[in-house]
Amino acid sequence: MNRRVLDRYLMREAGTAWLAVTVVLLAIMLSTRFASVLGIAAKGELPRDLLLQVVMLSTLRYLVILIPASLLLAIMLSLGRLYSDNEIAAMTGCGVGLGRLFRPFLWLAALLALLTAALSFAVGPWAGRQADYLVKDAKRLVQYTPFEPGQFKPTAGGKAVFYTASMNSDGTRFGRVFAQIEDAHGASVVVADHGDQRSDPGNGDRSVRLYDGYRYSGTPGSAEYDVVKFKELDLRLSPPAFDYINNQRVLSATTELMGSADPGDQAELQSRLAAPLSVLILALLAVPLSHLRPRQGRYGKLVLGILAILVYLNLISFAATWVAKGKISPVLGLWWVHGLMLSVALWLIARRQGWVR
Repeated sequence: MNRRVLDRYLMREAGTAWLAVTVVLLAIMLSTRFASVLGIAAKGELPRDLLLQVVMLSTLRYLVILIPASLLLAIMLSLGRLYSDNEIAAMTGCGVGLGRLFRPFLWLAALLALLTAALSFAVGPWAGRQADYLVKDAKRLVQYTPFEPGQFKPTAGGKAVFYTASMNSDGTRFGRVFAQIEDAHGASVVVADHGDQRSDPGNGDRSVRLYDGYRYSGTPGSAEYDVVKFKELDLRLSPPAFDYINNQRVLSATTELMGSADPGDQAELQSRLAAPLSVLILALLAVPLSHLRPRQGRYGKLVLGILAILVYLNLISFAATWVAKGKISPVLGLWWVHGLMLSVALWLIARRQGWVR
């Protein structure tokens, strides 16, 4: 049997299955993420035009978790079909052993491990920071949005309160307006027939222009007020400067974690290294785990594959937590988890080859 033809065939089977499994799992995770982001937008804390951008940035972070799991399931699905269709039996009859089956899958695993490493060490944290920045900046700007139809909206730390009866769909024009404003000259109340507003997307400044109204200025509790009638009144609302602060270690750049003596930083760094390593180890585990006896169901072994993924990921999470809390040494760190799973994979391979009973 031509080796290159066989390798391309197995690579194509596993690659197609991997792509399909990844798309399905990613759709499930993104639907959950989209629902949570949609809840933030429904509260008025995130503009609708940022929803898709935040969700797409989340995709890059989810791939770090999905690639190892989807590769194991893809190899098991592709080999399960080959076993059930007796193609593995035909390959064995042509002199193809278990070692030959590993080669195309390990090539695929190596490529995906490189992709996972790039996502885990660089792209994923960057995407997380970008999404976090967009959400926090949007929440800051929403707090300084002065008008919501039918509601009294405090802004500038309660120094100004605005109310409008109605507003058009894009929020640029509004109907009857009431405003109470406190500034260096005292308190004033403004009533206007209608108005419009514009915002600067760069810094969030808002220019509000009110038409055909009155401004009442004076000291609360005093009968002396100045009443000014106006045709147009311009107001400018400027939110405070936004200094983004990343307070999540999981979003920190890898360069900030390297060389740090903090156990939490070391745990996070080892967690990022665990992602590409798990791709290779799970690929090794998938081949012997996919073996089917005659007339055995092709999907029965998937339960074992899913169980192996859950055990592996949870052990990584527990070990990272223990390192961060100082319960185990960073030298041991997460390596014992990889060693344990690698030992299981090698034992299954040896058992499949007949080297051990």
